[in-house]
Amino acid sequence: MRPAGPILAMMAGQLLVWAALFYVFPALVLHWQDEFGWTSAEVMGAFTLATAIYALGLPLYGRLIDRGLAPTTFPLGVLAGAAILFALLWVPNLLVFYLLWAAMGVVYGLTLYEPCFALVTRARHAGARAAITGITLVGGFASTLAYPLTHWVSGFGGWRLSVAVLVMLLLLVAMPLVAWASRRLEAEAGAAPPDTAPPAPAPRLLADRRYWPLAAGFALAALTSGVYLSHLLPLMASLGVSDRLAVTTAALIGPSQVAGRVLMLTLGSRSSGVAVAQVGMVCLSLGSLAMAAAGVWPLVVLLAGVTYGAGYGLVGIMRAVATREVFGQRNYGAIAGAVSLPSLMATAFAPFLAALVADAGGYGLVIGLSLVAPLIGAGMLVVTRRQARG
Repeated sequence: MRPAGPILAMMAGQLLVWAALFYVFPALVLHWQDEFGWTSAEVMGAFTLATAIYALGLPLYGRLIDRGLAPTTFPLGVLAGAAILFALLWVPNLLVFYLLWAAMGVVYGLTLYEPCFALVTRARHAGARAAITGITLVGGFASTLAYPLTHWVSGFGGWRLSVAVLVMLLLLVAMPLVAWASRRLEAEAGAAPPDTAPPAPAPRLLADRRYWPLAAGFALAALTSGVYLSHLLPLMASLGVSDRLAVTTAALIGPSQVAGRVLMLTLGSRSSGVAVAQVGMVCLSLGSLAMAAAGVWPLVVLLAGVTYGAGYGLVGIMRAVATREVFGQRNYGAIAGAVSLPSLMATAFAPFLAALVADAGGYGLVIGLSLVAPLIGAGMLVVTRRQARG
């Protein structure tokens, strides 16, 4: 039995990395708008840039892991992320703000789930699934850590003190954990036989009638996820939800996300991955419906956090399962990457798109978009299931 220590360390490291490097943006975006006077679209464009750079660079980051460089890239990425956060304390203008978040996009590619999962798979082979599931369950609490922590610290010391606290957590806790874990996991990586199957040719895959509804369905769900990941606090503020209730709602998303994934584990192989993903998409839509109702009954926003979190947890983990169900195992890596790319790009552009919509017509339109998009996505997966059976 392989040691659990490196996986436990990576669980804690991923929790802190996601909280400090990713969720710090949506947690502090209102503070930046208030202090610098930037519009929602101006601020959110930086988050879109970071996420797009992350998505587009994934093949490169994966190759670094394949070459055995994880013991260098993981701690270096955490160190670089801490340095970028520290530089935010003195950001002078919007251009520098964008440059810093562009660099953070590279950091995401070195530190977040995709390189982590690639390393665990490289080290644990057939046992990787259980380890990856454990990491995602713990990582799901990152938003539960980020939102209350930054709210509490900012309340008496300002947003800069919040960032300083996150920098210290990265340097003193996260970096030693991921450095040790990545060294141990890379040491475990055996000489696995090379994959001699040729990659799936892109033209053939793009011509496959199953590809587009599957990829587009998950991309539409990712659009809603990206909206709420980045705009959650501004959106609730526009509805008149109090700061305390808004932070409580944001904190509920993490446990609800984990609950959705635990439900998926309970169902196991008894349910189709495509069907479970459709349930998650409906939950995303119901979360938007509850969010709209919060404008009249503020406490309903708690239900929005629960249903959105559960939907986000289900959809996020089911994309890989559904891809394997539809296309099979052969050339899975190449096919999964092709299915994932539209979702990652939708997540990347969602913050900026939602900001444009909000500036033009208010957050009511954003909620409407977030309600309709996952329902259309669930409908497209119906098409995928029929085509797969045909």
